[in-house]
Amino acid sequence: MSDALPPAPADAMPDARVYVCHPEGWTATVKQTSERMYCYQKNPGEDYFHLIVAGEIYLEFGDEKYCLRCALRRGDATQERLYWQHRRKGPLPPA
Repeated sequence: MSDALPPAPADAMPDARVYVCHPEGWTATVKQTSERMYCYQKNPGEDYFHLIVAGEIYLEFGDEKYCLRCALRRGDATQERLYWQHRRKGPLPPA
């Protein structure tokens, strides 16, 4: 007997997909360990780097690791499925 809840109907679930805007050089990883790992970006109004916790999906570019929320805020990722159809041509604005 499983304690898991039954799956929600597909139409009742929000679309939670995240897309990397310029995927070259980026990797997505699920943090597997309890070793301390910090997001490379600070939250607005905070003067410290926040933790990435075990089980959390994060994006990595070289030595830089970003939680999904910060990657979205920086513009490295988007939830807009049709981003490629609507994106501006030319270089990205500085982050």
